[in-house]
Amino acid sequence: MATNVSGCLVKILLFVLGAVMGTALTAVAVVVMFVPDRTTVISVDPTSTSPGVYVKKVEQLVGSTYYEIWLGPTPDRGHVVTVPAGWEHDPERETTGDGLRLKFDNGGEIFVPKASYS
Repeated sequence: MATNVSGCLVKILLFVLGAVMGTALTAVAVVVMFVPDRTTVISVDPTSTSPGVYVKKVEQLVGSTYYEIWLGPTPDRGHVVTVPAGWEHDPERETTGDGLRLKFDNGGEIFVPKASYS
């Protein structure tokens, strides 16, 4: 009888271990699939009149690839502007007294006020 009881406890412990491992592997898979990978493709260092401009390509295992423009002192810190789909990723930059204007070839413009990135 003792053999059956210990065999039952082993089965229960193996079931619990399997549930914990399954949950952990599922969590890792979700993180790998949905956390984006950012790569800096264009880097323009800051000057006294304009912020640093860092264009990053964002790729996900599940989802589409898109571009972001980070405005700020370093590539890891600043105001993020997502580039609309179909627009180029290297706009012309025009610094004004009020902020920074990003001009795209298709005629589109994005204006970022100075208070957002300073």
